[in-house]
Amino acid sequence: MNQRIAALALATAALVGALPAAAMEIATHRAFYRLSLAPGATAESAVLDVQGGMSFEWTDTCDGWTNEQRYVMRFSRDDGTQVEVATSYVTWESKDGLDYRFNVKRATNGVDTEVVSGHATLDSVGGPGMARFEQPATDNIALSAGTVFPTEHSLILLKKAIAGEKVDRHLVFDGAEVEGAAPVTTIIMAQRPAPGIAAMQAPMGPNPVWPMQIAFYAAEGKAGSGEELPDFELALDMQENGIVTAMTLGFDGFKVLGTMERIEAIPRPSC
Repeated sequence: MNQRIAALALATAALVGALPAAAMEIATHRAFYRLSLAPGATAESAVLDVQGGMSFEWTDTCDGWTNEQRYVMRFSRDDGTQVEVATSYVTWESKDGLDYRFNVKRATNGVDTEVVSGHATLDSVGGPGMARFEQPATDNIALSAGTVFPTEHSLILLKKAIAGEKVDRHLVFDGAEVEGAAPVTTIIMAQRPAPGIAAMQAPMGPNPVWPMQIAFYAAEGKAGSGEELPDFELALDMQENGIVTAMTLGFDGFKVLGTMERIEAIPRPSC
C-alpha cells in the first residue's frame, strides 16, 4: 500500500514531442489535501473510516525539479483497531530526465519502520540505466530501456493530454521500494471545465482539468505468472500547469479521496 501512495508523486525535460514552451508552464507550488474514506467501502475491506492529510511540493532548482510529498493516514477497522501510517517522500530529478535521487521514510503508529534511499541514472533518453540503493541495504538494480522517473512521467502525461492523446504506458522508477521500474498505464480523458475550488485563486487556477486514470503494476520481475491486475490505482484531475486539483486512491475494497484545502505558489529561483 505505502509504496504506491508514495508514488503519487504526483510529481508531476521532455521525452515526447516538441511542443512550444508556452504550451505548458509548470506552476511551482505547495498544495495541501484532506484525505477521507470515499463512500462504497466493502465489508471485505474491514475499513470503517480513513482520515488524514497530504502535502505536495513541486520546486524548480534550475537544473532540476524537487518534489516533497508527506502524508499521514489513520485507518479505523471493524475490529476496533486503528493504524496510522505516515510517509515522507523527497526526490530530486534533473530536467533532462536522466538523473534521480530519492529518500523515502515510513512510520506506523509513530514508530519508524523503513528508510529507502538512493540514486538512479539513465544512460540516455529512452535508454537503460541503473538504480543504486543506499538504504535499507546497498543494492544495484538494472533499469530497462524506456524507463522514466516520476516527474518526467508527469510531464509526459501533460504533453500527451495537450496533444489530445488518450493512452500512455511507461516503465516508471520511483525508488519507493528496493525494486526495479514498474509498468504504469494511464488513460487520459477529455478536458473538463474548471472545478469550483475555494482554495484556488489566479494565477494558480482554477483552470480546466484532464481527468486521468493511472494503474500501477508490479515491478519488473515481481509479477506472478499470469498476473495482470494493477497493484494500485489512482484517479486525478490535473491542470495544464501541473497542479492536481483532486484525487482518488484505489485500494482493495475501498477508496480514499484527496480534497484540496490550500495551495500556495513557490517562487522560481533566479537561474
